[in-house]
Amino acid sequence: MKRFKHIIIKVNEQTKPELDIAVLRGIELASKTGAKITLFDVVEPHETILSSYADIVGPAELTEFIIAQRLDQLTDLAQQLQSTGVDISVSVAKGKNFIEIVKAVILNKADLLIKVANKSEKSFDSNDFHIMRKCPKPVWLIKEAQQDTVKKVLAAVDLSMEQHAEGRAQNRMIIDIASSLSQYKDAKLTILSCWSLYGEEALKHGAFTRVSPAKIESLLKHEEREYQESLNILVNEYTQCKFEQILAKGDPKTIIPAFVNDKGIDVVVMGTIGRSGIPGFLIGNTSESVLQAINSSVITLKPENWVSPIY
Repeated sequence: MKRFKHIIIKVNEQTKPELDIAVLRGIELASKTGAKITLFDVVEPHETILSSYADIVGPAELTEFIIAQRLDQLTDLAQQLQSTGVDISVSVAKGKNFIEIVKAVILNKADLLIKVANKSEKSFDSNDFHIMRKCPKPVWLIKEAQQDTVKKVLAAVDLSMEQHAEGRAQNRMIIDIASSLSQYKDAKLTILSCWSLYGEEALKHGAFTRVSPAKIESLLKHEEREYQESLNILVNEYTQCKFEQILAKGDPKTIIPAFVNDKGIDVVVMGTIGRSGIPGFLIGNTSESVLQAINSSVITLKPENWVSPIY
């Protein structure tokens, strides 16, 4: 995580600032990396206000008052944090929450966004999914229930992307961030990837196939060996850190959530854009399916040159 130079922290309005886990994590990280921090929030304007306010203040005036009040609150928080020695600025934007958050990352040339995940019946709510889909830089969404616990970190890499320079860079960025976090928090690091044989079920049970079980077994062993060699090449670049490597057979949509939830992983580091590179979309919905099914905090990232559809 030494790569981070400017961190934007979305401060949770519903939490006492000094207890906001995103603020605590951001300050901790900045203290260790020398990054500067922007404490940030968004005020969404209302087109109409209660009729009882009509003779006192208009919608635009009330919005500006709320913005000024929030700026004062963040300024007070920044002053409280002066003793940390971190370079801290504050900013409040007006507009749609997820749009303004992503714009702030882009305009400030920040390289990491940290925020507490919104409470939701599902793993993450629609606002957080919008941020993960559209933010061009890494997004660290922290589950409030986890508080300060980071004992197990998972780096989920896609070995099929090792055939392309952009994919290789993304896999290494995932491991870089996960390994740095595990070292800072003295946490256990696991590097996980999935593999499968394309068309295996059709080969085994197709009505018109004539592939013997022995041939299928040979194909499976060959495919697994290829993936294992690819994983070994990747992880051999990280001999300076301790980790467990796992190559699991199966669909990542089921393998990754099962591993995360069964093993009690605290933070998952993963990519959200694959080879298609379509702005605003998660490749094949695999990443989105994983994110909807896990209980952990996440750090999601995209290829370096990915362009956001916002701004």
